[in-house]
Amino acid sequence: MDIDDWARVVWDYHHVHHALAKADCVIALGSHDTRVAERGAEVFLGGWAPLLVCSGHLGGLTSGMWTRSEAEIFADVAVGRGVPRERILIESRSTNTGENVDFSRQLLAESGIPVRRAIAVQKPYMERRTLATFQQRWPDLEVLVTS
Repeated sequence: MDIDDWARVVWDYHHVHHALAKADCVIALGSHDTRVAERGAEVFLGGWAPLLVCSGHLGGLTSGMWTRSEAEIFADVAVGRGVPRERILIESRSTNTGENVDFSRQLLAESGIPVRRAIAVQKPYMERRTLATFQQRWPDLEVLVTS
C-alpha cells in the first residue's frame, strides 16, 4: 500500500456511515468550516427534524478569524439557505466538542424541548469523535452523525 492508500484507510475510519432518520433536532457543532452549517441546513430542510441547534463560541482557529460566535455565523448561513430563524436555537458558549454536547443539551432542556434522537452534524474527519463524545456526555440520547 502507498501513502494514499493508508490515508484512505484513516479517512474511512472516521466515517460512521449512519443513515438519517427522523429526529427531534439537528445539532450543528461549531468550527471554522461553514460547510457544517450548510449541511445542518440541508438536513433540516430535508425534513429530518423540526429544529436546528447551532452550537459554538470561538475555538482555537475561529478566535483569530471571527468576532462573532461560531453559532451565530452558522445560524446566518442556515438562514441564508432557507432555514427559518425561529426554528434555530443558538448555543454560543461552547469551545470544544464536549461543551457543544453539554451546552446544547442544557439549552434544549431549558427551552422545554424533549430530545430522544438528534442528528449531529460535523466535519467528515470528526464523525467518530462526535459520536464518541455524544455517547459519553449524553448516553441516553440516540445520536446519528452526518457530515
